[in-house]
Amino acid sequence: MIRVLAVTFLLPFAAAAAEPAAAPAAAGTRSVVASKSEIGFAVKQMGVPVTGTFKRFSGKVRLDPAKPETGSAELDVEIASIATGNEEADTTALTAPWLDAAGFAKATFRSTQVKGLGADRYEVRGQLTVRGQAREIRVPLTLKANADHTAVATGEFGIRRSDFGVGGGEWNEGDLVANEVPVHFRLALSAPK
Repeated sequence: MIRVLAVTFLLPFAAAAAEPAAAPAAAGTRSVVASKSEIGFAVKQMGVPVTGTFKRFSGKVRLDPAKPETGSAELDVEIASIATGNEEADTTALTAPWLDAAGFAKATFRSTQVKGLGADRYEVRGQLTVRGQAREIRVPLTLKANADHTAVATGEFGIRRSDFGVGGGEWNEGDLVANEVPVHFRLALSAPK
């Protein structure tokens, strides 16, 4: 019933890569193409993995590979778009003890720092806000340019649901629902403008 609720609240965010490209990513501001992207998560409930995705989100990434420190990323995820493949779990995840979609319709990420790590790899630091609670996270990612000047950002990071007040009561006792929630993303990015 509540197996997937905790997982749903996190989102992921920043930009990273998929297919290698012949040329480096061009500088500019890119929009996230949600229809070609994925933000997913996993959580264990009573030791059993439960996975899901968020279906509706939007964002922008500004990056100059020659000056990554001038870059920025922002992402907005619609909490009600959670999809775990289990209707009961999705419904429970949206309730007040969990993601509270009625009180907090979106989860957001806003970068505060972008650091180039070489070979199309970056580390993006920023504020992830879930249920109105903001926490700093670090998001490692890879950004690969495509021949048509679009790009793909890929990466993964982890969060603790308790940091955002997700779940509570009996769900925070023992191993009913794991506190650690791995998040992964593949963000298709438009050509820079």
